[in-house]
Amino acid sequence: MHTIDTICVISSPLGEGGIGILRISGPDAQRILKEIFRPRKPRSPTESHRLCLGCIVDPTTGQEIDEVFAVFMDSPRTYTKEAMAEVYSHGGLAPQRRILSLMVERGARIAEPGEFTKRAYLNGRIDLVQAESVLDIIQSESDEELQYALQQLKGGLSTEIVAIRDALTQALAEIEAQIDFPDEELTISASATLSHLDHARTGITSLLSSFSEGRAIRYGLEVLIVGRTNVGKSSLLNRLLMEERAIVTPFPGTTRDTVEDTIHMRGLKLKIVDTAGLRKPKGLIEEQGIERVKARIPTADIILWVVDGGRTFSRDDEEVFQAIRLKDVIAVVNKSDLPGKLSKKAIKEKGFPVVETSALTGAGIEGLKDAICDRFLTKGHRDGRVLVTNIRHRDALARALEGVERSRVCCTASEPLEFAAFELRHALHCLGEITGETCTDDILGQIFSRFCIGK
Repeated sequence: MHTIDTICVISSPLGEGGIGILRISGPDAQRILKEIFRPRKPRSPTESHRLCLGCIVDPTTGQEIDEVFAVFMDSPRTYTKEAMAEVYSHGGLAPQRRILSLMVERGARIAEPGEFTKRAYLNGRIDLVQAESVLDIIQSESDEELQYALQQLKGGLSTEIVAIRDALTQALAEIEAQIDFPDEELTISASATLSHLDHARTGITSLLSSFSEGRAIRYGLEVLIVGRTNVGKSSLLNRLLMEERAIVTPFPGTTRDTVEDTIHMRGLKLKIVDTAGLRKPKGLIEEQGIERVKARIPTADIILWVVDGGRTFSRDDEEVFQAIRLKDVIAVVNKSDLPGKLSKKAIKEKGFPVVETSALTGAGIEGLKDAICDRFLTKGHRDGRVLVTNIRHRDALARALEGVERSRVCCTASEPLEFAAFELRHALHCLGEITGETCTDDILGQIFSRFCIGK
């Protein structure tokens, strides 16, 4: 148990509100609560897991500070597995700060960011994946983010990692047995060891392949609207955002700089970016705007290439295509409400999916939304498949896969088994970084420093 001292903090956001929450965790939690809390009815204020109405009182002066609810929770059935107490006061700054001062005066110290969750991890109530998921729940902005954060909190990814570690541990045990007892007649087949390695490789590869979808849900995507001038890019942005975010005029070159905003669509967080039309610039301002567009193209997750369905395919359209042809692109044939002059065949031959829209009437916009989301969301997220949503986890899995692959090469190329064992230990160490078994203090510090005070 990682019980050293007693910590306290205001867990609710500071400011005016209906309720303020203060937490204490550590060996003196019961004593501190008993000294400052007076129950309304004659009963023990430290009876475990029973909410009690009463007042916070300054023991030195006898002054009542606030009417509150209070609860004491004995270890180990608490968030940190330590003795804990919580006080639910009125949500003003004055009562909360006064109560916190009383706790500190009686021996508690102010908690560091994320220290309650860190203690829960250090005391073995949750692993590191689950600890990180607590922060993900707090920061989630969509139902999809919340769903996968809860999945991680319940141990979804941890269960997958444990299964992979078990397969690698079995393979390592068989390899080390052959190293330690070379003269013994051991009934260990090379095919059985390779089977364990293949099972682990399949599991890691599956998790890594889910990161594209997981990243889209967790971090969001940048959607760049690109095209020549006067094809309706700004109108399309406004239609997607359902507000007049960008200025729209009949004159080409209205947009000189990027205009962007964030929306949630089918569970994805999308940063939609309208850009200046690509053409030969007419003036310094337009030239700088076009340069900014070209600088954003390489980093965009997906590009909406907008072409005018009411005009023939032009040299400017072709130049736009050449600038984006290596990116993930959806061709948007806009202005479908006008008589069509554009050859759809010329667009489809570019190899991109094509969606016809009218930014003016809204026709085809829902189909465009589906096309964007389908590029990143699979049926996996609806079927409860575990997704990797954390870059740290992705990097650790990639390093673990490298170790498994190198170990497999050693086993199949008749190289010394010591090399294979070394690579497997490396892979197990990388997987341990994810769940916390082999995590360094530096990594722990980086993770918990991102938490808010009080969690």
